[in-house]
Parts: sequence; C-alpha cells; structure tokens
Amino acid sequence: MIQSAPMTGRKRVLIAVLVVSLVLVGSAVVTLVTRNGGLRAAPAFANGTILELPGGSASRISIVGDNLEVVVGTSPAVTSASIVLGSEGFRRDFRAKIGTYGLRVGSVSAVQAGVKRLTVVVPENGTLMLTIVGEARLVLDQARLAELYLSGVSSALELDASKSGSIIDLVHIENVTGGFSTTRLGNLDMADLVIGNITGSYDLDFSGSLSRHCDVLLHTVVGNGTVRIPSTPGAQLSIGSVLGKVLSSKFVAESSKSFLNASAAGGADRQLVVHIDSAIGQIQLVEVQQ
Repeated sequence: MIQSAPMTGRKRVLIAVLVVSLVLVGSAVVTLVTRNGGLRAAPAFANGTILELPGGSASRISIVGDNLEVVVGTSPAVTSASIVLGSEGFRRDFRAKIGTYGLRVGSVSAVQAGVKRLTVVVPENGTLMLTIVGEARLVLDQARLAELYLSGVSSALELDASKSGSIIDLVHIENVTGGFSTTRLGNLDMADLVIGNITGSYDLDFSGSLSRHCDVLLHTVVGNGTVRIPSTPGAQLSIGSVLGKVLSSKFVAESSKSFLNASAAGGADRQLVVHIDSAIGQIQLVEVQQ
C-alpha cells in the first residue's frame, strides 16, 4: 500500500485558499498568496482615482462597505462607465461576479473614518446594474438611463432623487433589509418601479416632477412604513393582502384595499399607480403638496 506524504504547513495554506476560491462561485480570491505562504490585501486607491470600466452600454458594479455615499450620473459624451473615488480606503474586490467591477472599503483609521464617497458616471440611455452590500445613501443626479438594477442591499438604504432632471425607464430594486427611505422618486420620471422585498421600516416618497405614466409594484413589505403620494397628478394605491392597518385620512377609499388621492377621486387620469402585493405592518398614507 502506498502511503501519502504528510502535508506541510505551506501546502495546507495553499489548499485552504483553493477551497475558499471554489466556494465563492463565479468569483476570484480577494487576496494574493505571498512567497512565504501568507496573504496580502489588495492595495487601497488614493482619493481622486478614476477607474475606467470596460466599454459597453451595460455597466456592472459591486460595492461593499458601510457609511457609503454613491452618486450616479450619466453623460452623452462617454461610451463606457467610470468611477471617481471621493474618499480613501477603497480597494478592488475580486469576489464580485464575473463581468462585475468590484470595490470594497477596507479597514480605515480614525483619521480616515466617515462617509466614503464615490461617483459613478454611466453612458446616457445605458443600463446600470449596481450591487451595494452595507449601509448606503444612493444619490441620482440627472441620471438618464434605460434601466437601473439595484441588488444586494443588506443594510439600511437611502435613495435620494431630490435633484430634478433624471429620466429612468425602469428601476428595479431586489431587496432591502434594515430600512429603506426615499426622497422625491417622482424626479426620476420613471415608467416602471419594481421592488422585491422591504424588511424593516420604510418611507416611500413619490413626490417630484413625474411627467409620464408610472406603474409601481412592491411585492412584499414587512414592517411599519409611510407612503407619500403627491396631490397631483392622479394617483392610486392598492394592496393585495395586508396584515395590519392602513391609515389614509386624506384619501378616498375605493375599497378597503384601494385608495385614491384627491385628483384621481375628482376624475383625473391615474398617472401614478402603486400596487403592493403583500404587506405586514402599518401603512401610513400621506398626501404631499407639489
């Protein structure tokens, strides 16, 4: 019988690294193996670094960290996306799926602590597939996109569309766990907004300069929340099933699960149509004066 030779300490390290890389399907190892068998982290980028992404109208970006501020804008003068780093501490994250440009915020000193900022510039009328893992604030600044896909959100997310001038045909958000707040979503001038699940408190503000018909579909919400509906244009909110209360003092109830703002109740076309498939918790409807 042939006996296998015992593994050395260095071989054990190499095998462990290979096992980790296989577990991360579609990913690469974040760190490098040094000559003595140790691991070395990828170097951090300097503040102001501009990262160019591969060309194409569809851009895939993954960002991992907490206390992030991500600004998304578009430009008709570019054919591929770029990322401008507004803070120190960002590193390449090779765990991202194949075809996705990954960034993460490494450990920072007390001097470098605070909000970590970056700006994403995407070709106009393109598609952005953005994965954010961690607490973040996402700012849409005159973003003119065909599609925006947001996924991987595992902590509180704030979506700020307070700046007017954006046009996005489809906004698709997979999941938000830990709280979700929005500001003036109407300024995105969306045709469709789809949200998979919200777990935790939420504040959905649909006020803003909505100029076309918009369908909003929210599959599941678990937690107490507020839905802010503008006084104009005509708007309807309906719920498939609800386990909890719907507070709607200034809205006209078509039924126990369907509500109209004053404009829609007065005969105006229903330009904003919001439907929630399933809700657990209290929903507060608030009318926002435009």
